[in-house]
Amino acid sequence: MGKTNLHGYENTRIMRTMNPITPNKIRWINLSLLVLAVILFTTWLVFTPAGLENKARAAGYAVCHQIESHTIDFAGRYLPLCARCTGMFLGTLVSLSLLQKRKHAAGNPSKVFQVILVIFLTAFIVDGVNSTLSLFPVIPQLYPPNNLLRLITGFMMGMVIGNLVMVLWHQTWWKQMSALPALSGWKHFVLMIVVNALVGLIVWLRPQFLYYPIAILSTGAIFVLLGMVYCLIWIIIFKKENSFEHYGEGLRFLLGGLATAVIQIGLLDLLRYSLTGTWQGFLLK
Repeated sequence: MGKTNLHGYENTRIMRTMNPITPNKIRWINLSLLVLAVILFTTWLVFTPAGLENKARAAGYAVCHQIESHTIDFAGRYLPLCARCTGMFLGTLVSLSLLQKRKHAAGNPSKVFQVILVIFLTAFIVDGVNSTLSLFPVIPQLYPPNNLLRLITGFMMGMVIGNLVMVLWHQTWWKQMSALPALSGWKHFVLMIVVNALVGLIVWLRPQFLYYPIAILSTGAIFVLLGMVYCLIWIIIFKKENSFEHYGEGLRFLLGGLATAVIQIGLLDLLRYSLTGTWQGFLLK
């Protein structure tokens, strides 16, 4: 067994020696992926409806039904995502921002926090199913759905996603990770709840001057989340797990993840537009 391991190590070392990735080659890869990401994003901008608000709506178009009755409106101007998706993507963005401060912390949350997060997930699923049943009047509902519940359960799901993605990120990216949990304790958890609640309250109060920041942050989170997930997938595909000490070393994977996210959003936009012939949200009769 020892000889087998030794031979395996020698073969790996020889292969790496035969196919070295030089710093100059990495720079060219980074530049090529940056150009690709810019081209893809520019193409998406060109072929989506004009205007900042419509660009945000086009991003939401790829992942959300955008039914007006399920969406929070600012004096007649609807957000680009429904109430549930607005909460989910904003909640993910807020949670990732708070959890990333625990640098390299790759441990799972304690059992009590895992239970709480499962409760959040369950609430999101139950409210989503109940809300869907409202589309079929002949089917009884558990309770009358409303946008406030959609927004709250969306933020709850955002906290679940943020915790899951950040732990996977730290476990996959860093050469030297910490066994400490990303969600460190009750103070950290309460802070996450409070910040998410405050952001949710701001969305629900609908101040007119914050329409664009909310629209941009919620839809921008789509690119961030998908980009992170695809980045991890590319790292795993190329067997580069736990290889980096700083973000610059894995820039090619960050750019590749972002480019793939733009491709997915663009393809989903194209598919939905091909099927519906409109950039509007789904209409309920």
